[in-house]
Amino acid sequence: MFASTLKVKLIASLMLVFAGSASATTYTNVPNGASTNLPFVSFGNAGNPSSDSPKVGQVFSLTSAAVLSSFSFYAVGNTSASLQLNVAAWNPDTNAKNQSVNSVGPTLLTTGAAVETYNATGGFTTLAFDNLGLNLNADTKYIAYLTSNDPTVTGIQLSRTQTTQDASGFGLGNAYLSTIPSNGWLLPFNGNGFLSLQYTAVTAAVPELETHAMMFAGLGLMGLVARRKMSSF
Repeated sequence: MFASTLKVKLIASLMLVFAGSASATTYTNVPNGASTNLPFVSFGNAGNPSSDSPKVGQVFSLTSAAVLSSFSFYAVGNTSASLQLNVAAWNPDTNAKNQSVNSVGPTLLTTGAAVETYNATGGFTTLAFDNLGLNLNADTKYIAYLTSNDPTVTGIQLSRTQTTQDASGFGLGNAYLSTIPSNGWLLPFNGNGFLSLQYTAVTAAVPELETHAMMFAGLGLMGLVARRKMSSF
């Protein structure tokens, strides 16, 4: 009787723990779906003086620590290419947004190929990267950028938008690695506003230490219940 009551209480507690840790926040600057009528940037491995950039991404920042769960970009047309997502700190020495010389820190995450889904009605391909599980700090600027190991990948048009302020409260601007020698990373910004890639990002709250403690205690109690149940046979 004790074991059965304990088991019920334990399962209920674990359900509350997992429910609390599953809260997610979605940030997107295309709430009504990507638009192919907006400006775009060219991603690919063609050399200078092409308009391609071999590394193109979005600079972003969070006001509180979170776990990055997924990130999606949008390409014009029906795109099929070997694209990876990389995440690194943006300007780690200064954490600045706009300066003449930009840099990125060591890669914090590199994924496998994107899941590409073509939307025939909208005329765009969603480049989705899921199950990331990357811990991000508060008030730190990061860049999520695309790369490809395929030298034949060129001329992919990534949807971009221009607003006076990123309404999602997440994105800071579209950055790219210039193919012009000595130019390095560029973060375009003009008097009309931010130039951002169209994106959708999902974050989850960072589980608190108490949550982890409750989870491990719960797992331990489940093991105890299982042992008592086996010993009763």
